[in-house]
Amino acid sequence: MTHTTNAKRWLGISLVVFGTLFLLYVVFLAGRDKEVSRVVLPDKTQVVAYLPAESTGQQLKLIRFAEDGFTRISGTIFWKSGLIEDLTFGGEKNAVTSSIEYYPLNDGDGKNTRGIKRSDARFAEDGSYTYHAVYRTDGTLERLGELQPMGGYNSTFYFEDGKTAWRQRTFDEKKRYRSEKIYRRNGTIFASIYSEAGDPNKTSTMLYREDGTTSASFTRDPIDGERGRVFDLDGQTMLVEYARDYYNVQEIFLDKAGNLLQVRDGSRMGNQLVVRGYQESNGKMIMAYRQRWMMTQTVGPDADKIKLRRVEYYDAANNRACEIQMDKEGLVPTTITCPEANGGQTVKKLSEDGLTIKTVEVYDKNRHLAGSSNGNGAKVNIPPRWLENIRPMPLPDFKDEDSPPKVYDYH
Repeated sequence: MTHTTNAKRWLGISLVVFGTLFLLYVVFLAGRDKEVSRVVLPDKTQVVAYLPAESTGQQLKLIRFAEDGFTRISGTIFWKSGLIEDLTFGGEKNAVTSSIEYYPLNDGDGKNTRGIKRSDARFAEDGSYTYHAVYRTDGTLERLGELQPMGGYNSTFYFEDGKTAWRQRTFDEKKRYRSEKIYRRNGTIFASIYSEAGDPNKTSTMLYREDGTTSASFTRDPIDGERGRVFDLDGQTMLVEYARDYYNVQEIFLDKAGNLLQVRDGSRMGNQLVVRGYQESNGKMIMAYRQRWMMTQTVGPDADKIKLRRVEYYDAANNRACEIQMDKEGLVPTTITCPEANGGQTVKKLSEDGLTIKTVEVYDKNRHLAGSSNGNGAKVNIPPRWLENIRPMPLPDFKDEDSPPKVYDYH
């Protein structure tokens, strides 16, 4: 009976010990990369080699532990790209506190050793960057990020010389993108961007000339579209005001005195863009012509794929408004229709090149044909700008296509 009781007791103790060891394995080792070796060095520091998962991009990882076997001191990662990264650990969480990457340098025996520094990074206990310097293969500084006293984070990107700032970014304490300044190579500011909502897709932008004057300002929003202004050389006199979204577009062009030069109103739902051009007459700005274009899109690459349907203009010599009809491709005028004082109208039918009159037809006030005559090849005088899609000046075409990722910091 005693032997049986002792055997049960030892069996219970063995199960408890085994369970404890298994629990320790699960907590401390099972979740780690596959360990392939543990070597005890003369100073009793332990070096553990791991074969990381394929998806990590790492070829081999070495971690150096303290004598307790659990406190990490330092480590080295050999990346498949050839980079070699040295890590240090510390703090209450025994997390990575700093990282230095090196470009690979072939030692002549087919093995990579540490070349020049690729990056130098330091981390807070939560793993976020507090400092991050990145270098090019020639040793020049590519970018530098630093945590600010109030919790924000600033990143500076440099041109190829590693000294001249290309762009400066700020992130708030929640790691959200907030603002950016972009510079030319000569050091003058080119653009400043601000995101009040912390969303890089919702921004307010100012563009500058080399002399520092403002050339344009605009806002961009995925829902509200783009709204902005263009300024004269003084940076204050507004020459253009515009707004465009997924459904509508409006552009107003002014001269330096504030007089209208052109107004453009478009509607995707209405499938039409109306352009009004103005010119001076007897000291006043009057509408010289009005184009009506077929338009299917208000934004995107198809926004300018439009066809001219007709042009309305004022015939000052005869004190009447006339209309030019275009062919189905919107390229060549086909007829010119003008009203007459008796309520009728005159229709000039043009040749296929739209340059000469083929026939002239006269209609009474009831639109019945009253007579016709040969045009005798008489030339028509249509100003080219009436048939063209031309703005008095261009709108801002700011595309930051070479912008690095707008994130707090990245590897």
